[in-house]
Amino acid sequence: MGKIVIYEKQPEHRRIPLTVNADWLSDGQIVPRYYWTPDGARFKVLHVYECVPMAFLEEKGEGLRYKVRARLEETVEDGSDLVHVQYETYLYFADNRFCEKTIVDDRYDHAEKLYIPVNLDIFSDGDYELISFWFLNSRYHVEQTLDISQRAAYRVGGLGFRHQVEARLVNADDDDDPDPDRSIRRMAALYFEINRWFLAVNTA
Repeated sequence: MGKIVIYEKQPEHRRIPLTVNADWLSDGQIVPRYYWTPDGARFKVLHVYECVPMAFLEEKGEGLRYKVRARLEETVEDGSDLVHVQYETYLYFADNRFCEKTIVDDRYDHAEKLYIPVNLDIFSDGDYELISFWFLNSRYHVEQTLDISQRAAYRVGGLGFRHQVEARLVNADDDDDPDPDRSIRRMAALYFEINRWFLAVNTA
């Protein structure tokens, strides 16, 4: 296994690599929702007590530490007696990209940048997969990421990574089509800039 930057750790215990599902909000905050351990167990984050920026000497960078209360929701093993048991633990996002500070000045701000919340799975090595995003009070499920490239949005400028995706309009609380008789799909370019996600929109 390569580097591990997403993990759970209790004091005096070893690190457990995780896959974390999180909401990355339009203001740059990251809110963990679920996480999976290597044995396939799934935990739901019920409450975040604190989120603390901190330095990680071993990873030679900075990141975030979350203190959370989580509930075991599902396990691959026969552990039915453990399901719904709650735990307090620490989740670590030991990579600089998770604690970058927002820069708002003439270089980055633009009237046609619409900062949006996204949901994504973040893997133990820091790689990620977009799951969904919100646009004008509508939620879109990302069915396929077609391309990721380091480039700016030509019209609104800035810097970062462009994600070309194919997405489908879904309900707010599940991945079903709002209209059962037809699916609405669109191509979209989502940009990740410093610590926020945006779409380039036409305000004219």
